[in-house]
Amino acid sequence: MMYSFYREGTSLLHRLDPRVKIIGTIVGIAGIMLFNDPYFLLPLFFATLLHGRLIGGIEIKEQLRLLKPLLPIVTITIIVWPIIYRPRLMGFLLGISFSFRLLTFGLLTFILLMTTPQRDLILGFVRLGMPYEFGLTISIALRYIPTLYLLTKNIMDAQMARGWEMEKGNFIVRTKRMTVVLIPLLVSSLKTAHELSIALESRALGASKKRTFLYDIKMSGRDYAATLAVLLLFALALYVRYGLGLGHIRIYS
Repeated sequence: MMYSFYREGTSLLHRLDPRVKIIGTIVGIAGIMLFNDPYFLLPLFFATLLHGRLIGGIEIKEQLRLLKPLLPIVTITIIVWPIIYRPRLMGFLLGISFSFRLLTFGLLTFILLMTTPQRDLILGFVRLGMPYEFGLTISIALRYIPTLYLLTKNIMDAQMARGWEMEKGNFIVRTKRMTVVLIPLLVSSLKTAHELSIALESRALGASKKRTFLYDIKMSGRDYAATLAVLLLFALALYVRYGLGLGHIRIYS
């Protein structure tokens, strides 16, 4: 079974053309990549949260809930940086910076998926000049994120019902115990991929180079205005980073 992030809504983000949202997500990720200073990345993370709430109509609690699977990576990042970088305080700050950068990347992607139906997402990629198969591949890959997350949760619930305990023991013991989750997850993932390939072949994917669409998308004045706003914000980020020289910490001299 494939799960979807998409949530029905009437917010401004829901009504925008998918091409605008795709461009906005890519530009947003590129803009975040310009900075590594925690004093910039923390406000940008919270600004992204407010963006999802005010413009996308997505509750902040729901956005934070979707970031929970990234917490182990965030924890490892914060722990490792003080070990590999001196002074340790600066390493700790860099760990926080890269953690919030990762969380913001995830948040931007989740907002795109929650405000854009898969059909429109594929059509947006196609209308941006990408081959249909490429757009479909990206869309399926993004949609598989919640599927994998829910599969993992269901497997863990099933194993705990059988007496499996994850919290007890040291790190090595708990890592070994994760095999009872990883093996069923791998089998389920392969089964889902096989079923998906059969479904695509049964619909003659790739039989015709020229595709038609029952529904099409069209840019409006609101979409052009939103695209211009996104590009202006990116230009502002470039000016702050390279014109003013702010938002970047030199890691290696």
